[in-house]
Amino acid sequence: MLVLVIHVLGDGPADGPPVVLTSGLAGALTDWDPLTRLLAPSMRVLRFDRPGYGASAPSPEAPSARREVAVLDEVLDIAGAPVVLVGHSLAGLHVEACVRLRPSRVCGAVLVDPSLAPPGIGRPFDPGAVLATAVARLGLADLAARCVSPLLRLAGRPPARAAAVAELAGYADLVSEVDGLRGVHPLPDVPWWVLTAGEALGGPRSARRILAAHEAMVALAPRGVHRIVPGSGHLMQLDRPDAVAEAVLRIRTGR
Repeated sequence: MLVLVIHVLGDGPADGPPVVLTSGLAGALTDWDPLTRLLAPSMRVLRFDRPGYGASAPSPEAPSARREVAVLDEVLDIAGAPVVLVGHSLAGLHVEACVRLRPSRVCGAVLVDPSLAPPGIGRPFDPGAVLATAVARLGLADLAARCVSPLLRLAGRPPARAAAVAELAGYADLVSEVDGLRGVHPLPDVPWWVLTAGEALGGPRSARRILAAHEAMVALAPRGVHRIVPGSGHLMQLDRPDAVAEAVLRIRTGR
């Protein structure tokens, strides 16, 4: 049994309908502050630092969908009732795995500018993952954390550096693991929103690739909804928390 020490914060009324917020690569629970302020008046908002980040202890187990579902299980135990599950970027894969494996614990999901992992992608050639794997094996975690991704705001902290490098190195395996679940565990009939950051689309070629991937993710679910959010970069929870809040509240109200 995997035992993890996870730092969780709760806001809003104790008896409010619960929503769980989970961050992507190098994300912190504080990234969700603006969204929490919008949701907490009417909902119980639970957010947390994933293993190795912030105040959460590193995991003895390498990153995987199985590990992240175990992490979410701990937070869902606190929530009690079925939750709206919100995942940013890489955590979109964690959310998908959780919804597939724990369908009774989730009443809806919002993927916030999720990583590009459409159905059938298997083990992609991901340059960041390849580079991170090489430098990690050479013991150059500091170099990997500083060079591989501009998202690593926590690169000055050794535990966070190690967690980020491990996640980058294991990205292809994570995608393959989640893709394997797709053929065995169907998504339940719950609202499934995919939000695309309008300012992160780039040029026409990049935009076509991102939109095609996100639309494929929407098509996975019986009740999929796709929205392009203008005025937002990849960190949508900071740039346009109102758009994320709208998706969560519409799931909760059935609109």
